[in-house]
Amino acid sequence: MVVETYAVIWSDTGDAFAVGKLELGANALRFEGSSETGTPHVHRVPYAEIASVHVERGGRERLRGKPTLVLELSGGGRLRIGSVDGPGILTELVERLGRLKGERFAV
Repeated sequence: MVVETYAVIWSDTGDAFAVGKLELGANALRFEGSSETGTPHVHRVPYAEIASVHVERGGRERLRGKPTLVLELSGGGRLRIGSVDGPGILTELVERLGRLKGERFAV
C-alpha cells in the first residue's frame, strides 16, 4: 500500500502546534514533525476514533489564521490540521478520510 503524505501544521492542545508531515496509513493518521520549540513530536489517530470532520474557515479554531480541518474525536478531544501547501489540500483530506472511514463528510 502506498502511504499518502501531506505537509501540515497541527494542534491537539490549545494554541501550541507542531509542523511536519501527515501520513494516511491503512488504519490511522500519523503525524511526525516538531513542536514550536523544536521538540520531536509524533501523534497517531486511529480512523475509528474520528467521530466527525469539518473545515473551519473563520473563527477561533483556525491555525495561523488560515482555514483548518477539525477532527472531533470519539474520546472528546479535538485535533486541528492546517495545510502548509495551501487550503485545497484540506478538501482533499476530508474526501480521503471519508473514503477511509466509509463515511461522507461535508466540506
